[in-house]
Amino acid sequence: MRTSLIAFDELRHGDDWKRWGTLTSESPPFLTPEFFALARPFVNRGQMLVAGSWSDGQMIGALPLVLDHHTLRAMRGEHSPGYDYCGTREGIAEIWRLLRDDQRWSELVLDKVPRDSLLVRELPALALADHCPAIVRPHLGHPFFSLPGFEARMKPKFRANMQRCARKAGDVVLERILVPTRDDLDEAGAIEGMAWKAAAGTSIESDPRAAHLYQALTRVLGRRGRSSLYFLRIDGKRVATLFALEDRHTLFALKIGYDPHHANLSPGHLLVWKVAADAEQRGLSELDFVGHDAEWKRKWTDQVHDQVVIVIYRHSARGLFRYALHEVAKPLLPDTIRETPRSPLPRRCQRADVLGEHSTISQIGERISRGLGIKSGLRNALHRRAAVRPRLGEPSGFAAGAWVRVRDEAALRATLDEHAKTRGLAFVPAQWRTCGGVFRVARHVRRLRDDRGRFRPVSRTVLLEHVDCGYGTTENSGCGRHCPLMFRDEWLEPAAAPHVASPGASNQRHARVRDAGDIAAGLDLFGRRDGLTFMPEMAAYAGRRFAIAGRLDKVFESDAWIEPRRPIYMLEGAQCAGGICRGDGPCDRACTLLWHEDWLVFEPDPAGTAVES
Repeated sequence: MRTSLIAFDELRHGDDWKRWGTLTSESPPFLTPEFFALARPFVNRGQMLVAGSWSDGQMIGALPLVLDHHTLRAMRGEHSPGYDYCGTREGIAEIWRLLRDDQRWSELVLDKVPRDSLLVRELPALALADHCPAIVRPHLGHPFFSLPGFEARMKPKFRANMQRCARKAGDVVLERILVPTRDDLDEAGAIEGMAWKAAAGTSIESDPRAAHLYQALTRVLGRRGRSSLYFLRIDGKRVATLFALEDRHTLFALKIGYDPHHANLSPGHLLVWKVAADAEQRGLSELDFVGHDAEWKRKWTDQVHDQVVIVIYRHSARGLFRYALHEVAKPLLPDTIRETPRSPLPRRCQRADVLGEHSTISQIGERISRGLGIKSGLRNALHRRAAVRPRLGEPSGFAAGAWVRVRDEAALRATLDEHAKTRGLAFVPAQWRTCGGVFRVARHVRRLRDDRGRFRPVSRTVLLEHVDCGYGTTENSGCGRHCPLMFRDEWLEPAAAPHVASPGASNQRHARVRDAGDIAAGLDLFGRRDGLTFMPEMAAYAGRRFAIAGRLDKVFESDAWIEPRRPIYMLEGAQCAGGICRGDGPCDRACTLLWHEDWLVFEPDPAGTAVES
């Protein structure tokens, strides 16, 4: 028996690639080598490796990993439905011994692992036997339902509503395509983004990498009968679509979308109903809604496949220090020094967060460019702050809620000095797009915390509704975080309220903020997840429902536009109230709060909303 930690690209060009494929022939399609190869653009940065074990020339175990500095992580990304080990018990024992002897890592993190996995049963015990601390934590689960006899188990009211929608729709036909054409894929992508996903930037077609992934999956796995593209036709027209993978047991529903013009017929729910009936007839035993939990999925099932996160710390100075810091010290710290749940250190504003993946050298350079904070730290230590807060600036002459017009370009330039400033506030390039526009005053700005953490009074300045650094453009602007723009009174003039047409049906996506305790369980020692701070005041939003204002796709960090480590969203009406400032505030910048995807439960029902009578 032999084991080896092989570079992923090296494995792809050798005979062991086929052996890995043979090993995963009975596994879910997202654990096959082809899926890892296609999904690699979404894998976090680092060196992609495969820990393998062989016996008599056959691969008996495979664990794909990413080495990121001193951390080994599961080789998975945004579009990976799950993660698991494939192989035998003997294989995993040999792989652990291989990893134990590799000195490059100090922490091993494997997430989205099924609770009943061999990986969960064996790996922590093997690690503990070698004096390596091992932790198993709960993770978000996948809703599912059993297919045999599923219609009889549907809630009576839901089943009656589905039957009513089917009668109202008339000619309803399910179309299943194993190897779709390019036209089929284009039409599916267009339908998938119709309701709200395209506007929110989460549709398949909004990301060329995602489009390539799903197109390649349907071609590569479809020929093997492990992938299907479904359409629901009503009166001959395709009105809903579903991308699905399957093994001999389970159908995995990856992406679903529908034409909102037919929302009154609940086409998405009708599609799931037809797909489930077809899968049951073909002998499959389960339908798995991969991805986040959602309200519409609960109409089908209350059952969830539990998933866990496995964390193992190497028995080394670095590994044991991480273990002591994260698992021993943190839970013992008193609540009096916690500003966010499970976060023992003082919290900072999200404006200071580093959201992208950066090398160590890049991080050091960024920190130096921001300043090391030595001088300010010594000053604060030696001189206690004065009890009197900085005074408030003078209020604006325009009341909150009043309508104003941004002056035209010529009039504005007359108010600016040689540095394009009025009373020290710059009129930034993004604001020129507002010239001549009519807006409602959102709030006055009378005190703010500047980028160096100092509070300053601000006079005769306002924020305007829906005007931020990205106003009027789809291009990346400012730092990419859609910070509200401040306007001096000199730049504005009174205006009459504009005539606003009655809004039509909205297809905007909504999300509900998860329970604060669930969010806290995923935070690190500094109260962050993937670099994003969960600020104390954000706990007040737990359980509330918001429209999604947008998705943060890129941020400007280290003098370059870079993608965040995980998807980050902005919610309408969720602005910072300056709670992080405590008694030093308020800070009136009203920055848009940023939300990690794992802090949200996404709505609305992508299957339509007409299922309730």
